Amino acid sequence: MGEMRSVDLPGDVELAYTGRWVPSLRGQPFFKELDLTEVTDEILHEVGEMPWLTVLKCRGEFTDTGVEALRDLSGLIDLTLESPLLRGEFALPEADLRVVSLAGDRLGDRSFRMLGLHPELKVVRLTAGEAVGTGLGWLPPGLRMLYLRLPRLAPDALDVLSRMPYLSTLTFADTVPTLRLVSHLVRHAGQLTRVEFRGVEQPAPDLLRALAEAGIRVNADLQP
Repeated sequence: MGEMRSVDLPGDVELAYTGRWVPSLRGQPFFKELDLTEVTDEILHEVGEMPWLTVLKCRGEFTDTGVEALRDLSGLIDLTLESPLLRGEFALPEADLRVVSLAGDRLGDRSFRMLGLHPELKVVRLTAGEAVGTGLGWLPPGLRMLYLRLPRLAPDALDVLSRMPYLSTLTFADTVPTLRLVSHLVRHAGQLTRVEFRGVEQPAPDLLRALAEAGIRVNADLQP
């Protein structure tokens, strides 16, 4: 991917592009969706001049400073930012975001605060190397789906699920289900109907049984 050729297109066409940034993307309003790799701060400044974007996915090595260049992308509904350099000290674009994915080894709980400023969010995916989960309380209560890859997750932090009455699907990545964690899920899950544990071995049958008795399904590959 990443190669572009000149073609004649109707005025109302909408396209998606996947690959590395190329300068010829500038000033092309028919590209509504970008899925970019090898992104840098310099590239983000270029992308920040494309206010017509609705979907933006950026993976690479860029900083909080670079992300600030995206503030004026008011048409975004789906945003992914993945960089090992992110610290979470930036503001998300001033847009009606529905889906946000953040990933970074340096992201901590304070980085979740920005998500609370977007009450219209329905799906949030968080991969944060420094977070223990205390920042989950900032997430908007209207969430439907939540994905967590938090290596340092403290089960007590899941008590905030009781403040997310519409949350139906919760996914954990590389988090081993324990009795303590499952107990918090059962006690505070609200409308939770599905929990997925990704990247872990088969848990003890009694843990799965506790979820099942609470009406919470787990991913099929973990079924006894």
